[in-house]
Amino acid sequence: MTGILREGNKVTGVELNNSEKIFADVVINIGGPWSNQINKLAGVGQDFTISVRPMRQEVHQINTPLNLLPGPIVGDLDLGTYMRSTPTGSTLIGGTEPECDELEWVDDVDAINPNRTKARFDAQVTRAARRFPALMIPDSPSGIAGVYDVASDWTPIYDRTELDGFYVAIGTSGNQFKNAPMVGKLMAQLIDKVSGGRDHDVDPVRVRCGHTGNEINMAAFSRKRAINPDSTGTVMG
Repeated sequence: MTGILREGNKVTGVELNNSEKIFADVVINIGGPWSNQINKLAGVGQDFTISVRPMRQEVHQINTPLNLLPGPIVGDLDLGTYMRSTPTGSTLIGGTEPECDELEWVDDVDAINPNRTKARFDAQVTRAARRFPALMIPDSPSGIAGVYDVASDWTPIYDRTELDGFYVAIGTSGNQFKNAPMVGKLMAQLIDKVSGGRDHDVDPVRVRCGHTGNEINMAAFSRKRAINPDSTGTVMG
């Protein structure tokens, strides 16, 4: 995607490869770590109180001793790590942004090192092994590296923008992927209400959860919200 099409203050579609045009009344930015660049193409973001930046992360994998399976999802903020078992008998280990770890903010998403590093592997697995000594520490590091977009208070932005018809579902960091089906429902109802004339900035859309009956006030995910002072400032939100 190389451009956002607009007429006045209304989005009209997207441009691909500087040539092909796809017309649409509604466009949603779900660009992950590229979301800032897409917003710039659309010319939106001037009224955002919440900023979004891409961050590089690593998750490591080790074989799990059988006496620890099946293991729960563990978030250990004392040691700055989290871990969970996989169905194939491994343990995935990541970090929770402890103060001793430098955050890897990214300027160029396409230029990051896509491979796990031994230094980060040793640090995270050692922390996990302090809590569960039976894990031990393998000689050969294994895992993946990637980039996600982080909102300034680690809470995603699910909202409209100042460009009519252009919406965002961004700043999801590493804790929202399991919520994807519900996010789709949130965005669908938001778009339906705003397209029908509702001023979401003044009268926020509320969505009723189908299974629990709980109500979600989407003002919590507003681009214009005040930063949550109770945020942990980590992937835990």
